[in-house]
Amino acid sequence: MEPTKNLTRKLLDLMQETGYPLVQHNGQRRYGPPPDWVGPPPQKGCEVFIGNLPREIFEDELVPIFATVGKIYEMRLMMDFSGSNRGYAFVTYTSRSEAYRATRELNHHEIRPGKHIGVVKSVDNCRLFVGNIPKTKSKEEVYEELSNRVTGIVDVILYKNAYDRKLNRGFAFVEFTSHRAAAMARRALIPGCVKLWNEDVMVDWAEPEPDVDDEQMKTVKVLYVRNFLIKTTPDTIQSVFEAAINAKIQRIKKIYDYAFIHFYEREHAELAMRLLQNSEIDGSNIEIRWAKPVVRELYRIQKLNKGNAKFNNTLDFSQTLLLYKQHLEKKEYAKSLKEDEGIGSACAGSVCGSPTEVKPPEYKRMDTRYPLAPAKLDSMCKRYMWAPPSYEYQKHIDVGGTEVWIAKVELPYVGLPLLTVPRCVGPLVTRACVSMQQAQIEAAEAALHTIKVLRADVIQRSTMTAVQHVYPSMLPQMPNCVPYPAVYPSQPPTIPVTLPTLWRAV
Repeated sequence: MEPTKNLTRKLLDLMQETGYPLVQHNGQRRYGPPPDWVGPPPQKGCEVFIGNLPREIFEDELVPIFATVGKIYEMRLMMDFSGSNRGYAFVTYTSRSEAYRATRELNHHEIRPGKHIGVVKSVDNCRLFVGNIPKTKSKEEVYEELSNRVTGIVDVILYKNAYDRKLNRGFAFVEFTSHRAAAMARRALIPGCVKLWNEDVMVDWAEPEPDVDDEQMKTVKVLYVRNFLIKTTPDTIQSVFEAAINAKIQRIKKIYDYAFIHFYEREHAELAMRLLQNSEIDGSNIEIRWAKPVVRELYRIQKLNKGNAKFNNTLDFSQTLLLYKQHLEKKEYAKSLKEDEGIGSACAGSVCGSPTEVKPPEYKRMDTRYPLAPAKLDSMCKRYMWAPPSYEYQKHIDVGGTEVWIAKVELPYVGLPLLTVPRCVGPLVTRACVSMQQAQIEAAEAALHTIKVLRADVIQRSTMTAVQHVYPSMLPQMPNCVPYPAVYPSQPPTIPVTLPTLWRAV
């Protein structure tokens, strides 16, 4: 009892000294905001995550430590029912520079003898990736359709097809007012249960944009420019930009409909952005922003899942701490190679792992209706805690000497909410495909179709009610005034009835 009284006294002293309120609600204790704070909360990017906290440490010790690098707007300490903390907390500073200083100076701080904490920038992701959008839909139509299902949408980022500007790329990024609003929207748009324009869509967290220190960004001399036509050549881009700034450009690297433009001087890049923003090149209006440097090791781990970081959950906290520690010690940004273009956007084609439009080869490719089927199947298994799908591939040489691929997929464990008694689904075998990737897509499509059929069967069995057969009476109706009991046959005659088949399993 005495330690509890001492802690209470220390917390009351802290509140009296600083004037900050301290309130516990929903498993977390909030310290702040400052009593003299006026206006909206600090901008995005001012929050840091603190991990590896000793369970017996509280605000009376944490606040003095983290106040040494900047003014604290709010501290959120996660608590459990026993009164101990849960080993982690969040601190929001009043500026991004203070948050960056906290990650630089307090990461790996020895808070107890032999006990080091980890401090990294908190990723407040407010963006969702929505795939399998009909390619004929406009930005306004996507915004309207999603607004009918979820709330809190700030913006919809929809990119045009690199080969046909009248079409979109089949996916969009949706920005929300807060992380909570995005999380609620993701929960509402469950794949397989919600259709948009009568199509199944893929919804998951978008890869957050790399967070680079403001001071580092002030030294960047590379522009990320998007929305070019495929036919636009690097020479055309170079001539337009050099004419605008009246100086030479170091080099240009164009990839599909976007490019990284390297300048010799920062001032030339600023001038080009100011003069050519939203200008027209070959009939297409371009968009320009600063390219963001890449921490190569961190970016490599984020891209482990076949180049698509949106569905990659392999980066845990310990890896993040290790990589950020290496980044701070080795100054990876300063050592980045000149040919490293960086990342211009969280949705910049293959640079961030988003789906890109690749020109099809000359040979005839079998049609695949839903290229995101493997990602959707994997996401569905994770959401419902089923065993992940197991793929097997076989390569053959046909009579014409062409390589063909056949895939086999099996779902080892499919249970609730689809099946009350878990069982294995598969193996399901595809037809011959021209590539291993196409074989995987078709195998995933077959598995999703099987799940859809099983779901329809479950719905049928849960909604069908017993049909009450009405048979005509075999005796004339007796008057109510007759005091004698009416005599009816013990069993009505059996009349064969044929019911239509409502569902058929494939």
